[in-house]
Amino acid sequence: MGEDRLEFKFPRILVGFTIAIILLLLLEAVWLGARVLDRLEDLSIAQTDNRQWNLTQIEVEHLKVENAALAVQSLEDLPSLRRVFDVFYSRIITVRESRVFAPLRENETALRHLHDIQSQIDEMATYIDSTDAELFAQLPLLNSLLQDNRESIRRFALTGLEVYSTLNESNRVGLHALLSQLAAVVFVLITALIATVCLLAGLYRRGQAMAIEKIEVASKLQAMVSSSLDAVLVVGHDGRIQDYNGAAETVFGYSREEAINAEFLQLMVPKYLQRVYAAGFDHCVKHGTSSLTDRGRIELEACRKNGEMFPVELSISAAKSGVDAVFVSYLRDISDRYAVEEELRRARDNALAGERAKAALLTVMSHEMRTPLTGILGAVDVLEDTPLTDGQKRYIDAMRVSGELLLHHVNDILELSRLEAGASVESVSAFDMEGLVTALVGSQQASAQRAGLDLSVHCYLGETSHVLGQSRALQQILLNLVGNAIKFTEEGAVMVDVCRIDDTDQVEIQVADTGKGIPADHLEQIFDDFVRVDASYGRVSEGTGLGLAITKRLVQGMGGRVSCESELGEGSTFIVSVNLPPAEATKETNARSAAIPTQHARLLIVEDNDINRELLLERLQKMGHNVTAASGGAEAVEAVRQSTFDLVLMDISMPEVDGIEAITRIRDQNLAPDTDIVALTAYVGADDHEHILEAGFVEVLTKPIDKPALEDVIFRRAGGLSQESEGTAGSDIAQYFTALGPERARVFLVEFQEDVVRFSRTLQSALSNEVRAEAHRLAGSAAVLGLGELRELLLSIEMADAGVDPGYAHFASIWEKANAHLKEYL
Repeated sequence: MGEDRLEFKFPRILVGFTIAIILLLLLEAVWLGARVLDRLEDLSIAQTDNRQWNLTQIEVEHLKVENAALAVQSLEDLPSLRRVFDVFYSRIITVRESRVFAPLRENETALRHLHDIQSQIDEMATYIDSTDAELFAQLPLLNSLLQDNRESIRRFALTGLEVYSTLNESNRVGLHALLSQLAAVVFVLITALIATVCLLAGLYRRGQAMAIEKIEVASKLQAMVSSSLDAVLVVGHDGRIQDYNGAAETVFGYSREEAINAEFLQLMVPKYLQRVYAAGFDHCVKHGTSSLTDRGRIELEACRKNGEMFPVELSISAAKSGVDAVFVSYLRDISDRYAVEEELRRARDNALAGERAKAALLTVMSHEMRTPLTGILGAVDVLEDTPLTDGQKRYIDAMRVSGELLLHHVNDILELSRLEAGASVESVSAFDMEGLVTALVGSQQASAQRAGLDLSVHCYLGETSHVLGQSRALQQILLNLVGNAIKFTEEGAVMVDVCRIDDTDQVEIQVADTGKGIPADHLEQIFDDFVRVDASYGRVSEGTGLGLAITKRLVQGMGGRVSCESELGEGSTFIVSVNLPPAEATKETNARSAAIPTQHARLLIVEDNDINRELLLERLQKMGHNVTAASGGAEAVEAVRQSTFDLVLMDISMPEVDGIEAITRIRDQNLAPDTDIVALTAYVGADDHEHILEAGFVEVLTKPIDKPALEDVIFRRAGGLSQESEGTAGSDIAQYFTALGPERARVFLVEFQEDVVRFSRTLQSALSNEVRAEAHRLAGSAAVLGLGELRELLLSIEMADAGVDPGYAHFASIWEKANAHLKEYL
């Protein structure tokens, strides 16, 4: 079949090529004939005589001007002279500008004579255009010019006759050449026509042979269609079925006799689709294309003989049968496939519904558990600031440990759920890696000391400790690994090592312990959800078994790896490897100084839970703030309307008017436009927090709220120190002791002294980004303590240009004066 098609295709190409040549020859013949006619017209006698007549007429008109000039006897004869001169002048203009005389102007001799004539008649024109009296007086000069111009006219006429004689000869030669070309083209055209006739005769004989072959092929195709497992329908341009195989009988229920010559729209298309099908079919018949043809497989709905509608997979192609179009449809019943897909869809929906139910349960349980935990841990905070016996202190410590453990379990489950749901990862930012690790390990020192363990940290990050990465995720990873190491180590030490691998972006974190180790067959399982190596009733440590699972997900989310090496009786080492490129140091203040509380801020707290409201009120009042409490959203709106506050702390879930509705009313009524409103909520879902922030809250604090977080948000959002707290350094330090308590305040002041002394030593070296950042941090602490002169000097060091002395020489004396104030309280 392929060879036959190739053989048949070649003569078609040859015929097309021959026809194209014939058309080109015809066009050539027409073009040559047109050129011959143009040449014959150019050689026509009338045109040649016209040019020669005009040249001789110039002489005649010149003689007329001469005679008219000689005939002037009085002023009455001058108009006649002007008329004949104008005629003569127009003749010259015609020769100079007419296309007919273009060949003459191309001759240099003729053009020179023409210029001479033109210059002479331009001079004559000055006399002709003058007044009658002037013209009559200048007649002798005019006659002299006419006589001089006569010879130029004669020579121009003779030159013109020579030019046109030569041009006519050239045209005759060109015409002969064109006639020769036309004869050759006609000869080739006749030859091509004869060859085409011979070729068509051969194609006719070949076409007869191919017709016989097509009949045989059609018979084979008919057999294939009849035996096809798919339904095959052939529909004519009139919409009637022309062919219909056995599979179609099975699919639709109509016999072949019933289907042939029946309208396929009435027979097989559902009534609600018949109008659409009819429009598409008519468009395809008229234009050859539609939205259904030649689109590959499409899925539609068809109708059986018994009226049942069912899904089909359909492929339609347009073809020619004689002069009319036919449409061949291949159709397959896909009811079974739809049934399977529907079953899968139901299973998927059931699974998604289960996931949504689980997420909803976690959200509700989180809220319901965090709300009472807020009251428990808040009550513990309040009790710790009251006089207690040693026994009561032990009970308070036990309550705090149990409450924080329960909160930790809740957080683990919610974090795992968030990671499984594909929550958006934390954005990459610059931070101090060494500072983060040191601070976190420092926060675990108390736990390590209670367990009798030595907890140490070592960082080797190269030239800079600042990196680009996800600080919060790294903090949680370290917290999980260090917490696990302390929990499962009975004696010995826990070591945290952080180092950069050579000069790459890869940073490796190792957390090693001297615990009892992990069996080799459990090393892969420890990173699975809810897996604990010791799951017996007698286990010595508590936990959900989620810490390492969360750690693994966080590490993988950053594109890193986590693994564990362990030997029984020797201990374990967890290794985390992540990409943390070096970054420039930032001017962010240290978290320790940022947590310094604002004094005497005017606060509004909005909380519907009576216990939590009273505990929060007492905590804030003990911190030295002026606090107003509201039990609901409506009461909060009215409080903001009546009074001015530095900061509003508002619960979200409240009856009647909740936190979202309350902030909407406050903002819509333009109440407290310069006051930040912070959300307090037990909801921890990312979607919940996003919805809360979109409502207008500046940030979200998740219950239960620890004291440092509360101090931090008030310091940042309440507008700094209020007027009541401004004054001398002594009064500021005194208020600071009142707010934090003597022990915590003294610890901070000692650390502040040590930091300033270390900073003073760095002033001997060049001013660097690290020095600027430390100056910025210490300036903030100095401001809170009321050390204004020291603060100004530190700020000038931070902003100083390179090479400029911002006042290093005065630093020692200013610090000595400030330190004297501090020593009074130490």
